[in-house]
Amino acid sequence: MATPSICGNFISSKKSLLAFTWSIATLLTFMAFLLAIGMIIQINSHYRYLQRTNDYDDDAYYNKYNRNNQEDEEQHSGDAEESAQNWYPILAGTSSGAMTFVALYTMILAIFLSVYGSTAIVGFTNIQGVYIAPCFPHRNKLKIGIFGGAVVVFANLLLLNAVIFGEFRVEDNRDAEDREEMEPYAIERIATVLAVSCMFLSVLYAAFAILFFLAYASDSPSQNHCDGDDSHSKPLTSDHRHQQFIQITDINS
Repeated sequence: MATPSICGNFISSKKSLLAFTWSIATLLTFMAFLLAIGMIIQINSHYRYLQRTNDYDDDAYYNKYNRNNQEDEEQHSGDAEESAQNWYPILAGTSSGAMTFVALYTMILAIFLSVYGSTAIVGFTNIQGVYIAPCFPHRNKLKIGIFGGAVVVFANLLLLNAVIFGEFRVEDNRDAEDREEMEPYAIERIATVLAVSCMFLSVLYAAFAILFFLAYASDSPSQNHCDGDDSHSKPLTSDHRHQQFIQITDINS
């Protein structure tokens, strides 16, 4: 008898449904990381270009200013220094070691969680949509619950990172008008990219956690007890047969 399909031709059970959604989540996670890395590289390249361009413009402007304003040098010395001051090396070179650590730590956790979930708990689905069971399956309900809890904790960690990165700002001596006229810090734009990526991944892992707990919560306790206590069911069956054999022997005698 053919197994009824839940959705399509390849999702025929709750295990295949979880494997399919986990495969999609893993694929989207790596795509989000690659996209974030690409945008960070593009931001750094853009600010290096602005730095090289404005180095030349500031030098030319400073020389022209000195030639045309030699008489009132003292009066406009402050303006000359302010105009000649090149902010772009500061905008491009400001970095945050804490942000780099958090980003790398989050990436390592995501890779570990994806590999462990695919090889030990959930399994995965190949390109043809065929369900592939975990290489090292765990029938222990405790380990399955720990994995589900780890997904929930990771989703909350991503949400926390998104809020912190979204509020990341560099404080300097510029006022609001100067900030509007010039480019923001490169590290601020990188923080925005990381905030959007973490928020997307937080929603993704939260959705999978809900589906994961609903799938295992729908199992009946009696079924889970029988699946987890196969070793205890065999002695009970053998004892029952032994009692039947003793009863038949007594009747024959």
